[in-house]
Parts: sequence; C-alpha cells; structure tokens
Amino acid sequence: MKVEILGTEYLVIEKLESEDVLLKERAGYCDHSVKEIVIEKINSEEGSLKDLSVYKNEVARHEIIHAFLSESGLKSCSSWATNEEMIDFFAIQFPKIVKVMDKIECLN
Repeated sequence: MKVEILGTEYLVIEKLESEDVLLKERAGYCDHSVKEIVIEKINSEEGSLKDLSVYKNEVARHEIIHAFLSESGLKSCSSWATNEEMIDFFAIQFPKIVKVMDKIECLN
C-alpha cells in the first residue's frame, strides 16, 4: 500500500521474517533511503498474543512516526527524533491523543 508522508510517497509492505533479514531482530522498520515501511507478518503461535492485530497496528504506527520525523528533517537534527522510547510512547498513545483532540474539536 502506498501512503503519503509529508508529501513523500512511502510504500508500506508486510513481509514474513523469512523474507527479510532485518525482521530477525525487529517487528518492523522504516527505510527512509528507499521510502519503505516494512511490517512483519506475524503468524499466531502458541504463547503469542491473542490479538496480533493490536500489536501489528502499534508497530505500524511506530514506523509511520519514524517516517514523519525523517521527512520533517528531525532525524538528522538530534537523537531525540530517533529515540525508541519516545517513538513507542507516541505509537502507543496516539489513538488516545487523537480521541481527546477529536472530542474538543481541535483537529482541524
């Protein structure tokens, strides 16, 4: 699927771990050099999360935030824009933030 991030087209791809060596140690990544966001296709296994779609969506939001920061130029300005804890915070909390902003009608 193609998406536009700050005027730049990115390709969002789902791949199996066996198809991409970079997925051996992570569930997704953003490659700003080729404008791709790769999300691991995770198969349900014994002992895994019951609802893998929740995790997959968190990973997708995480990588999309990386792409936005990269396209805005912040990736090269300082290390805070690549801080994984901060990216995780926004990836996890973003739906809640949008809900509050929508409630007070400040999104437009």
